[in-house]
Amino acid sequence: MTIEQVVQQQIEYYNKQDIEGFASTYAENITVYTFPDNTITLSGKQELIERYTETFKKKNFADIKNRSIVGNKVIDWEIATSGLTGESTSLMAIYEIENNLISKVWFIRE
Repeated sequence: MTIEQVVQQQIEYYNKQDIEGFASTYAENITVYTFPDNTITLSGKQELIERYTETFKKKNFADIKNRSIVGNKVIDWEIATSGLTGESTSLMAIYEIENNLISKVWFIRE
């Protein structure tokens, strides 16, 4: 599986609100950061499952507007929309892939 396929699979699980599939694309030691200050906002797969179980209740949907690949990183420009409120957020996500799993993510919000 290519690194792009790993991230695409993760997005597809996200859009289906499939927490088991979504979590399967992440490493056990997943760390999520905000950019540029590198504040850790999520650490470990269990915390990821807990956070996104709640997120999926909002029926969110991510639409990828642009994707670039640099080394072992996939950089997505996304529009995330709440299925409940219709509110949208524009953001960039940088996914670092190791051993066919997402090991780190940086979010850059507009």
